[in-house]
Amino acid sequence: MLSKIEKEELVVKLYQESKTIRQIAEIAHMSFGDIGKIIKRIDGQDIDTSLSNKSKESRALWLFQNGKRPIDVAIELDISYNEVIDLQQEYWALKELYELPLIYQEVKHDFDYFIKLFKLVKKNKLLNKRHILKILRYAGHDLPSLENKIRKLTSDVIELECQKKDLNNTIMLQSAQLFDLGQTIIRYQNAIDENIAVGLNVSNKDLNINN
Repeated sequence: MLSKIEKEELVVKLYQESKTIRQIAEIAHMSFGDIGKIIKRIDGQDIDTSLSNKSKESRALWLFQNGKRPIDVAIELDISYNEVIDLQQEYWALKELYELPLIYQEVKHDFDYFIKLFKLVKKNKLLNKRHILKILRYAGHDLPSLENKIRKLTSDVIELECQKKDLNNTIMLQSAQLFDLGQTIIRYQNAIDENIAVGLNVSNKDLNINN
């Protein structure tokens, strides 16, 4: 049984996935009216008037809770980048996502690459536990070994290509030599045939003289 907050989070997630209200109602087991109220809050159409009297920190947390991006929060509350990031990290901590701020600080300058990696993994349907464990195993233990193997295989391929080129040159040279040898044999065979023909003519003349 989902709590009210969990149901609201589910509605937000489904709405952001472009699900219709009917589909959300079937999945979340909620009425159209309750779903409509949550969606209006997401779109900023029904912000609780009491919220306007709250601090910027509380309003920022509410916006993050409703799926708003940092840039949306900065614009909505007219606050600086550093303030938004601090509030976002506070939101993560409140959601008990304690490691996210640390991870973000580590990767924030290369965040685009991590997003690309995530999208690639998602596109290839590798986000289940089995695939993630395999990726972690490769990254943690096998990756250096695999890189060495790839380098060695690349070197072997280059060497084999050179050997193939040398063999092709040898085959071409031997083919040319065989052709020359064949021409020589033909010339010798023609000379032999001519000598035999001359010998037969001489023998026939001798026979005619004797007769």
